[in-house]
Amino acid sequence: METLTVLVVDDEPDILNSLRRLLRSEAYQSLFARSGKEAFHFLESESIHVIITDLGMPDMDGLALLKEVEQKYPETIRLVLSGLHDSDSILDAINRGNVYRYILKPWDDMELELIVRQAIDLFSLQQERRDLLKELEEHNRLLEKRVEERTRQLLAIEREAEIGKYASQIVHNLNNPLQGIHGGLDIADLMMSDDNPDLKNLRKCLQIAKMGALDLKKIIAGILIHARKKDLHRTEQIDINEILKRELGFFKLDPVYKYKVEKHVDLSDNLPQISGNPIQIKQLIDNLVKNAIDAMENSPEKRLTVETRLEDKTVAIRISDTGEGIAEEDLARIFSPDFTTKPIGKGTGLGLASVKTMVEAYSGDIQVESSKGEGTTFTVRMPVDRSVFRDER
Repeated sequence: METLTVLVVDDEPDILNSLRRLLRSEAYQSLFARSGKEAFHFLESESIHVIITDLGMPDMDGLALLKEVEQKYPETIRLVLSGLHDSDSILDAINRGNVYRYILKPWDDMELELIVRQAIDLFSLQQERRDLLKELEEHNRLLEKRVEERTRQLLAIEREAEIGKYASQIVHNLNNPLQGIHGGLDIADLMMSDDNPDLKNLRKCLQIAKMGALDLKKIIAGILIHARKKDLHRTEQIDINEILKRELGFFKLDPVYKYKVEKHVDLSDNLPQISGNPIQIKQLIDNLVKNAIDAMENSPEKRLTVETRLEDKTVAIRISDTGEGIAEEDLARIFSPDFTTKPIGKGTGLGLASVKTMVEAYSGDIQVESSKGEGTTFTVRMPVDRSVFRDER
């Protein structure tokens, strides 16, 4: 089994010596660099699986190093070890450097050892996943050649793949509430480090985390009900506008959305309620808004438009972005579980597949309008309970 390697980058010799002593008994190999230039020497000549870097260094700051590592060595797990405690520096490192963890100096030895081991474990798990995907691709090529002679085996494999697809959709839908919990608690923890924390904002962060936990609880309860094959159709009256307002508020935890995205929200007054499961509607909205934000990552103009309307006895939800758009040849495939336009490791394709499944479960429909380079509009139409219109006769 390959020995994994951790690279530590810091321009202070005393820091490097302390970390060298701390990490010398670990099972992985540790390398130490005093600058970004020296770090790249190691990266080009060695297999580096985890990199830990300071932010403030003279020749190349830590953020520039992390961005280079992300582009050239995207599989390397990135950590920051810094004495910068302000929230802007932390958020900048997390968003621009796409780091796994931000560790503050002075560090706790046991905590640092644990975090590095977790980063090593994360790399190993991701590498195992990459290996399995390569094996699966090769296996699929063999299946295509032998489809006529191996019909029974192929059917068995497809059955297992279907089970895996639904399991992946469950995991995908758990991700948004987990992000809410993690983001709310991280910012709350940062606020608590102040001598005079802003209690109002602290309560707001904790409330976001609490709502995420409640959403998780509802999703898990639904999974358990499904596993026991009990009543799957328990519904309540849902106010689409209220769910939209809440979820758009949740996305303000993302600095890109909060500060860089121009938001146009036009929610129709007196919109009728629909019958359904609010956690499913929340997941549907989360997926579409998250896709819109991701699509605008490299766009000079970032404008998100969210509208609701009553259209022919259906509630219409329209979400538009000014992102990169979808090529015409891809439009027919965007709802496929295995299709994504996002880079490897960032998207699974399960979001839109999950949205389509939920919309169709409500006898609704989803349409997409897009052109490459001109943005995308998704329109979801959900039927309103017939009782709402019974007085029109």
